[in-house]
Amino acid sequence: MSKRPSGEGTFYFDEKKQLYRAMLTTPAGKRLTKASKSEDTVKDWLNEQRLLIGRDQHVEPHTLTLENWLYIWLETYSRPNVRQRTYERYKTLIPHVETIGHIPIQKLTPVNLQRLYNEMQEEGFSGETRKKVHNLIHNALNRAVINRYLQANPSDLVDPPKVTRSEIEIFKREEIDILLKFAANHRLYPALLLAVTTGMRLGEVLGVRWRDIDFDQKIVHVKQNLQMTNKGIIFEPPKTEKGKRKIPLPAQTITALQEHRKLWSASRLQYPVTSEFKEKYPNNDDLVFVTTNHMPLHPKNFATRFWHRIQEYAEFALNKMDVPNPKSTKIKLTTALKNCRERKDWLQFNQRNFHVLRHTYATTLLASGAPIVDVSRVLGHAKVSTTLDIYGHAIPENLNALADRIAGALLTNSQ
Repeated sequence: MSKRPSGEGTFYFDEKKQLYRAMLTTPAGKRLTKASKSEDTVKDWLNEQRLLIGRDQHVEPHTLTLENWLYIWLETYSRPNVRQRTYERYKTLIPHVETIGHIPIQKLTPVNLQRLYNEMQEEGFSGETRKKVHNLIHNALNRAVINRYLQANPSDLVDPPKVTRSEIEIFKREEIDILLKFAANHRLYPALLLAVTTGMRLGEVLGVRWRDIDFDQKIVHVKQNLQMTNKGIIFEPPKTEKGKRKIPLPAQTITALQEHRKLWSASRLQYPVTSEFKEKYPNNDDLVFVTTNHMPLHPKNFATRFWHRIQEYAEFALNKMDVPNPKSTKIKLTTALKNCRERKDWLQFNQRNFHVLRHTYATTLLASGAPIVDVSRVLGHAKVSTTLDIYGHAIPENLNALADRIAGALLTNSQ
């Protein structure tokens, strides 16, 4: 008697237990069984398994859990294809699935995922964080489908968490004036001025090199970002081709950069480029903004020692008060500011992160009537729709002018 081929299976009635049974051997040699009091249920199951095997769509059973698969996917499929910062961010998201991480992915249901997102919302996680967790799970399970670990992706049947975009913050003109005034004598003043007049991100500002600035054409070319990772400072190109852009510079910024270059050149003589530097940071020996010994600037140090500090100075200026000298008062500036804020008549300067300068740049241009296509281009957005979505509220509305334009273009005076 010839051996029954795998995938054909058998069906019979178990007299002893009064159950209908079906057995089938998969192409990998695993035996699958199904038992029920319903004859149709068992026959339908057997026919479905035969059909899947015949179409080469069969998925072998296994016990791989969601948490284990997420880490496998991250290290094997994601890490080789994403930036270091993106990889690190993905890794911090995986612990969020702890409550369902033990579930085998073949038993994972849309309900499991929806409950996870609901629990995260109850715990206070933002829509953006929940959406990132959903995207992580969705991408990993898509790969599981490709690898034949799953027949279908259960996250396809779950509505992605909604992200509510909060209203962006910007600086007022007088606030920018105060910030620039108190930064004017600081060696990093040109970095602040560059950000104010170009909308460049902090990583882009700290990653700019002298070779990226065309003083004759008054243009800065954005070609790389300085990023802080678990491996230390690294330099990466923009994420998209649109991110590689050129931005026009006003005369004031050009002048400040030229003066900065004189000081930079003088200090470079004291701290020449070393072979260790060239090996660690290749093609970056002409970074415009560096430490006093010509090393790349740590973004956190830039923020705490410069950006946050000048905002503290601005708050004293807002209250028409001289900035206390910690050496003479023997009180830290932050402590002095905290004491001042206890006064009822004290005006507080709302401290904002460096990215708000980018928002200020974009909204100021759009409010002045600059074409959104041009603004999107200098911001480095991949799509104009991104610019419109974030900053569309800043575009002035002038409906009457639209009517006049269409009439002038298509209608004659007699019509």
